[in-house]
Amino acid sequence: MDNDALMMGLEFRDIEYVNKIIECGGFSKAAEALHITQPALSIYIKSLEQRLGLVLFSRAGKKVFPTYAGKCLAEKGGELLFQRTNLQQQLDDIKNQREGLLRIGFSSMRGVSFLPVMLQNFKQRYPDIEIQFQEQWIQNLEKMLLNNELDVAFFDLVDKHEKLVYEHIFLDTVVVYMSEQMAAACTIKKRSEYPYPWIDIKDLADYPFIRNFPEQNTERIVRQVFKDYAMAPPVAMQVRNQITSVSLAAYGYGVYIAPNFFIYNMAQPMHPAMFSFGETPTQYGIDFVAATVRGGYVPKAAQNFIRLAKEIYGYELLH
Repeated sequence: MDNDALMMGLEFRDIEYVNKIIECGGFSKAAEALHITQPALSIYIKSLEQRLGLVLFSRAGKKVFPTYAGKCLAEKGGELLFQRTNLQQQLDDIKNQREGLLRIGFSSMRGVSFLPVMLQNFKQRYPDIEIQFQEQWIQNLEKMLLNNELDVAFFDLVDKHEKLVYEHIFLDTVVVYMSEQMAAACTIKKRSEYPYPWIDIKDLADYPFIRNFPEQNTERIVRQVFKDYAMAPPVAMQVRNQITSVSLAAYGYGVYIAPNFFIYNMAQPMHPAMFSFGETPTQYGIDFVAATVRGGYVPKAAQNFIRLAKEIYGYELLH
């Protein structure tokens, strides 16, 4: 089914309803999301199928599955909905210039310190822009971008998504956190290119480490470090919250490896000793980025927010 055929006898509401049924996995939840009754939605889809001369959904008991035609309509129609939204946003920008709505997303750990500073500065410059923000896991932020629920999302770049584009904000270095007492027993060196006193990570091979969970970016980095240096140190404890992990390291419960940026989220009386490590200052650096949809229209408000983020944070965060 090509775009010309798809457009014959179709309305945007047709596409929206079909997409919602597929997204929700059935008529009942889709009707609830669309704020209409299930019988009304069923009648609407039956009428749509008659207009198109195509069966869009097959039913097996209470389960509903899109047919090939239904999948094709949803896929091609989704592109049309996306283009319509882009056009609406662009026309709104032209009409309002400074007024408008900005929908931004943040990963939770970055949002602690990044979001308050950005909101304060952005509101000073663009007081008439309404801001809606979401704090989510990176995978959810990517999904929300692709579903046109966000204009821009800020997070640590791990794996690139082919349908997204990324703008570099800053490169965060990864450091070793530990207590002052633990640090006193280590051999520390000063290296001019490193932001903190340098430690040979291999000297910590027998130290207990505080670990995060496998799906977390911090744990991915730690596994790579241990692999690179052929280390298998004991595990002190496994903790999900990274700021809690930094605090535990400060109190001597173990060594912790994580981004330098986390120290700006600390509000504890006991701060950890921090050390650089690795063959280069940025060997395990994390690229903090602003992500938008490839080929999508980026509203001026979002462009201005990204520009401001670069202005405030746009340097290599080495100290």
